Amino acid sequence: MKRTLIDGLVEEEIRKTGGNLSMVARRLGLPYHSLVARYGPTAISTLPPACPRPDDIKELGRPHARQYVVAIKRCGTEWTAEFDEVLKDARHKFDQGTHEMCQSIDQGWVVQYLIPRRRPTAPRRFFHG
Repeated sequence: MKRTLIDGLVEEEIRKTGGNLSMVARRLGLPYHSLVARYGPTAISTLPPACPRPDDIKELGRPHARQYVVAIKRCGTEWTAEFDEVLKDARHKFDQGTHEMCQSIDQGWVVQYLIPRRRPTAPRRFFHG
């Protein structure tokens, strides 16, 4: 398949976003499903190699939010069994409305955060409902 100028632009955004095709679609105004169809299987291969796993997972992530890091995984892989209980507890707290969950990418790792809410909200039915 012939490479076009848009391919170069998309690949550059894939690198900038750490392989987040949803964010690439929003930034470039392209249909998400067409990006997944075209780049999905190979988007992960454009990611930089992950740094070695740190001894303390709180060394990864955004500096101001490192205290909230609960789990990490290499980009493009599944969560390891090591974090099963932690993630189960985090999902429960999210569903109870007492915490928020979010992720970022740092040095080839997906970093999962669990941040307490200042004001709890009504219980949600996202993970366990």
